Amino acid sequence: MKLAIEQANLCVPVSSGYSVGAVLVQEAHSNPNSDLPQEDRFRVVTTGYSRELPGNTHAEECCLMKLASLEEEVKEEEKDIGVKAGEGSGAGTGVGTSNQKKEWIMYTTMEPCSKRLSGNRPCADLLIESGVRRVYVGIREPDHFVKKVVGVEKMAEKGVEVIHIQGFEKECLAPNRH
Repeated sequence: MKLAIEQANLCVPVSSGYSVGAVLVQEAHSNPNSDLPQEDRFRVVTTGYSRELPGNTHAEECCLMKLASLEEEVKEEEKDIGVKAGEGSGAGTGVGTSNQKKEWIMYTTMEPCSKRLSGNRPCADLLIESGVRRVYVGIREPDHFVKKVVGVEKMAEKGVEVIHIQGFEKECLAPNRH
């Protein structure tokens, strides 16, 4: 969550949107009884923040767009060296292998949106479709732009585990003081 907050602080504030940060993580070793230290069990795959990429993008959306770009790079590398999918350079990375998506975890400073006034796809829908299995949220989305935000409920209905991390509320709201 601290890395997601750092990402949120990179946002250029605008009056028409929140400044949110997100981090997509992969659990490389899912055995909870593992002796591996936590930093070796998880790896950051991508980071993102609101409006980082063109197209009025949200933080979670940026993470997923960067992931798609990474997957394309892996496919191109495998194609260039003549490696079959699932072998060689892409194997075990989780990038480019759909069976690894269930191990993805998103940390986001604010609840993923359930409705976009811009007409873009809501982040809750994008996360559900991407196969992210767990989302850690710093704060619920305030109802300043959209009344009755239901991103958390929407993801939970589709089997995504959503966990509110207590104690980061002030830090998650700080980039939005404008």
